[in-house]
Amino acid sequence: MRYTFTLLSLGCALALAAQPTLLQSNIATGGLAFDMYVLSDPGDAEYPSDGINQTWDLSSMILTESGTLDFVPASATPYAASYPTANWAWAQTVTGVGFDVVYLDITSAGIDVLARGVPSMVVNYSDPSRILEFPMDYGDSFQDAYTGTNVNGNATWTYSGHGTLITPLGTTTDVAKVVSDEGDMLLWNADPLYPLVIDNGEYILFYGLDPSSSVQDLSNEAAPTVYPNPAEGTLWVEGAAGTGSWSIMDTQGRQLRTGRSTPGVQALDVNGIAAGSYVLVLRDALGHRTVRFTKQ
Repeated sequence: MRYTFTLLSLGCALALAAQPTLLQSNIATGGLAFDMYVLSDPGDAEYPSDGINQTWDLSSMILTESGTLDFVPASATPYAASYPTANWAWAQTVTGVGFDVVYLDITSAGIDVLARGVPSMVVNYSDPSRILEFPMDYGDSFQDAYTGTNVNGNATWTYSGHGTLITPLGTTTDVAKVVSDEGDMLLWNADPLYPLVIDNGEYILFYGLDPSSSVQDLSNEAAPTVYPNPAEGTLWVEGAAGTGSWSIMDTQGRQLRTGRSTPGVQALDVNGIAAGSYVLVLRDALGHRTVRFTKQ
């Protein structure tokens, strides 16, 4: 009897040890880059179930590439000055829509959303919306009252499952399922901490880690150099790390021009762009970097 009890105790201990804990310290200090996909056909996949040591096989789903997302320090984004308490951001470029930013305040207590849809469809939160609490283990839950532009509510979030996620993008272990009673579901990669799947009740997004990105500290990397500033017909850019891409955004977040970035000094044609303030976004081996310039 004692031997059986010992085996049962060991089994319970192993099961508990396998449960990923969601921690602030598991956030990649410099940021990560992702390719973003939207669910276009669920196939015969079943919705992720609750419970421990689950296997969520979503491999039959059909995903459509829908843009990119960078999980970066807020200071690396164009509108950080308007959100001085934000320290992190989800900066996404959505195919056919444009660029927008979700500003976050991430502390040892949790992840709070300060604003989303910046700059074109802005929702500012006077009482931030908390989507994750730290530390968080399987079975934990918390309540959050939030107030924003034309939105308010009181949500209960629960860490309701963990296991292995299989999608057309690959297989990931140590995944945590966190749901709200308002119909949201996020599947979190535990370490490094980032969302693999977001279901907001309207659409389901999948995030695949960009193979060209790595977990590294980008916070000390210099912004690219641009000159002359103000520019007239040509903007010279220096500081690209390998090949990548560049885009010019206006203050409304609209993407005006794009191209491929190259190492060394590169000339960008800004003829035909109206006089005003713009942001050059450079996406290369160092991640997502921005610099402001003025067109005369």
